[in-house]
Amino acid sequence: MGLFTKKIKSKIPAEQLPALLEVHREKSEFYLQAIRAFLFFLKEFSFDLMEIDAVGFKSLLDTLSKSFATEDSTQKIRRVFEGSKESILSYIGREKVYFQDRETELRNIIELLGKSMTELAGENEVFNTQVYERNLRMEKLTFLDDIRKIKETLKSEVDQMKRVVQEKQARDAQHLEMLSREVKLLRSDLEKAKDASQTDGLTGAYNRLAFDSYIRKLVERNSVSWDPFSILMCDIDNFKKINDTYGHPVGDRVLIALIQKCKVMFRRDDFVARYGGEEFVVVLPRAPLRQAMKKARALCKAVAEGRYIFDNAQPDAKLTFSVSIGASFLRRNDTAETLINRADKALYQAKHSGKNRAISEKEVA
Repeated sequence: MGLFTKKIKSKIPAEQLPALLEVHREKSEFYLQAIRAFLFFLKEFSFDLMEIDAVGFKSLLDTLSKSFATEDSTQKIRRVFEGSKESILSYIGREKVYFQDRETELRNIIELLGKSMTELAGENEVFNTQVYERNLRMEKLTFLDDIRKIKETLKSEVDQMKRVVQEKQARDAQHLEMLSREVKLLRSDLEKAKDASQTDGLTGAYNRLAFDSYIRKLVERNSVSWDPFSILMCDIDNFKKINDTYGHPVGDRVLIALIQKCKVMFRRDDFVARYGGEEFVVVLPRAPLRQAMKKARALCKAVAEGRYIFDNAQPDAKLTFSVSIGASFLRRNDTAETLINRADKALYQAKHSGKNRAISEKEVA
């Protein structure tokens, strides 16, 4: 029994242990940041291709990054990582094959276009040469003044040939202009479709899908280059009562009025999105929590002091409403979920402590 109960003496002096533990802690934090940064680089390097399930691949990397950031058990992290390796390698293989196939297709297209251009250039060259030579012959014949009838006929042919050439040039120019307009229209439609997919149809603010993508990328970028930011979770107070009292069209106008107020009060770089229902979120890049709270309180005050006409037939009857706001600031090792969760808790406390106010994550009980 003495063999098993004997204490093993450490060769490291006790007074040095705290310093060594601090060194290991700093190394662990650095390795975690480096892993998350490399996972972010891998996501950015991947192309958004539905054919090879890029969405699933990026979701896998998100899960892996979250596991490294939040999971305490090394065994669980190892299992997640081991389970992800084959999927990552499989995706890389699919991406390689995809681009090899596209390269082959592109080479074939370039070759076909090259042949077509050569043929077209040859046809045009022959056409222009024939027209030019015919014009020269006919113009020479016009000097034969003794054959007036032939002269007149040849002059007519020359004029006709010139008109044919001019009409061809006009048609070519018109065709090119039409193609140019079509390209511009397609580009415009593409931009409109992109905007429509990212904006809320009622208020014109960004929608939840756009916010989720924006906040995720912003958090991931901070794992590479630290540039923290704040977010504000905003909720219209007693919004159900507004809908029940005045009707949903008035409720819609209240939502629009809030977004218009936000556009006036926030910077162009700030990101305003409709989070869901009567809840909105504002991302304030490079804004510390203190500055974010100053903005939040100013928004609460401006909204509460507003007077809004809800019926054009009754201009003197005006509606008032207020908002409650919760604020949080990005921390090291934060995920989008943990950052939003702290702002949500602050918003919950603002709603349950009187409404029409802003509360930061530091004030949450």
